[in-house]
Amino acid sequence: MWLQKCHDDSETANWIKSNTKECSKCQSTIEKNGGCNHMTCKKCKYEFCWVCMGPWAEHGTAWYSCNRYDEKAGVDARDAQSRSRASLERYLHYYNRWANHEQSAKLSVELYSKTEKKMEEMQVTTDLTWIEVQFMKKAVDVVEKCRTTLKWTYAMAYYLDRGNEKELFEDNQRDLEKAVEDLSELLESPIESETIPTLRQKVTDKTVYVQKRNEIMLEDTAAGYLEGRWKWNTPVEGFD
Repeated sequence: MWLQKCHDDSETANWIKSNTKECSKCQSTIEKNGGCNHMTCKKCKYEFCWVCMGPWAEHGTAWYSCNRYDEKAGVDARDAQSRSRASLERYLHYYNRWANHEQSAKLSVELYSKTEKKMEEMQVTTDLTWIEVQFMKKAVDVVEKCRTTLKWTYAMAYYLDRGNEKELFEDNQRDLEKAVEDLSELLESPIESETIPTLRQKVTDKTVYVQKRNEIMLEDTAAGYLEGRWKWNTPVEGFD
């Protein structure tokens, strides 16, 4: 159902899937070549979120949630044109985030390659064995798996009716997404011999936390279906 909608609206959404965007501060063209959404403009050093283009500093605050769509515009729309625009903006919000995780997962091949090089570098600069540096590969595996989870949470959220259950669903989604971005950023950080022990501990701890958040997301989603908690804003085949 979601894939069919994406196919039907492909012309509208194609521009979003581009790997290049302009820095909102200096308008320099920036290319995304990794999975992490924390971007830094090479020209002006502005740090921002690739998904919503907002300042990255705000993403660490408890009140900030770029995973949620503000439904107010759709509710307030009075004429057909305004409702149509609000409907498109709502779809693009979810599609943009769905496509971003899909694209990040595709870039995982490059991330695996970079990670293997870092693992080899760790062996050269420390006394860690090949087995002991596998924590890096495990972290990449977890990130890729969780991006698949996150991708489909946005498809589900698009069809979820507004209410407390959707808010709780998006709370879990936000927590998982924040944890995945933190782990992804750790994986893409430069390797320095003196900080490898600290990095190893951080990556290992964050990997465990991300796995736990992913389990919570999946288990609660399944439980919500079995308990009949999910209410849809349109008939969803197989979930009525």
